[in-house]
Amino acid sequence: MNNLHISLTEMRNESRVLKETNSILNYNIASEVYIASLHADDLEEEKIYNDNLILNRFKLSSRKLSKNLFVQVLKYFEFIYRVTLFYRKKDIKMINIHAISLLPFGVLLKYLYKATLVYDTHELETETGDYRKKKKKLVKFMEKTFIKRCDLIFVVSENIADWYEKEYDIIRPVVVKNAPRLIGSKKTNHFRENLDIKDNSIIVLYQGGLSKGRGVDLLLECFKQRDDDKVVIVFMGYGEIEEDIKIASKERNNIFFHPAVAPEIVLEYTSSADIGISFIENTCLSYYYCLPNKLFEYAMAGLPVIVSNMKEMRELVEKYNMGIVVIDDKIESMNNAINKILQSDIKQMKQNARRCAEENSWE
Repeated sequence: MNNLHISLTEMRNESRVLKETNSILNYNIASEVYIASLHADDLEEEKIYNDNLILNRFKLSSRKLSKNLFVQVLKYFEFIYRVTLFYRKKDIKMINIHAISLLPFGVLLKYLYKATLVYDTHELETETGDYRKKKKKLVKFMEKTFIKRCDLIFVVSENIADWYEKEYDIIRPVVVKNAPRLIGSKKTNHFRENLDIKDNSIIVLYQGGLSKGRGVDLLLECFKQRDDDKVVIVFMGYGEIEEDIKIASKERNNIFFHPAVAPEIVLEYTSSADIGISFIENTCLSYYYCLPNKLFEYAMAGLPVIVSNMKEMRELVEKYNMGIVVIDDKIESMNNAINKILQSDIKQMKQNARRCAEENSWE
């Protein structure tokens, strides 16, 4: 049996898809695994991870056209056509789709290829802030219509699993958390060496998307208000707020920027910090129930954490006593949380974080 994963990304840093595909091969669930995604000019069209795992990025003739609704629909159908044609003779018997917009396509391929369909929801997509009221109703109707055609559903947190079971009256989905593989905990010093941070400064790390809704603006203002470099913050990632961080880093001695690194070495850099921070703003139900993969990366590196008061994150941190929960999204509360964790038993929190990582690892 061969397995096809379909993603509407360019497969730059899709660690979850790669972990799934490698696990499927390691446990002999499929003989060959293929990944279909979108092409970009700076990326190769085909990437062979090994003889049994091949990524194909599809060039779309319509890619350079405008981004109005009609053209977006045209791009979608061109992608469907190219993928369907390309894999039709690959003996695909299991299909994994990685976005809600791929649900109708997944159902179509299920019957065309006579295959098992797996729906992997990377977030609670209908409950994000991305959709306006009418579009949200349409997308939710689509999900409700097609979800019962899926043979298996993956979600990323327990609360999201509960939501799907209740909302659509289906068998409770399987929870596959966005956790890294289990590796040994090894301390490195990349940030101090690369960014010239003092040895006695405590490094707080934010890694991930530098975009709105993730508390990046709040963290930036928080450290602008701190008077010294006893505690510094490193933002590692990329996104729309990247330039603001770079400007602040030139003006302040407690704010630093580091570019994103490849998924296979990210934990090396994570372990260069002293405290990890995961601050999601409560702007939608998807965020309230989220359990970001960086939270587990911090834990794997043995870092105590500071998290926002989102239900799933709060429950995990409190269960393992591995950090501090910020009560609200005010700068004063964030600074109080930083001061509080510095006064806590950090050594014990580090041990607790590592235990969390071991008990929730990908394996």
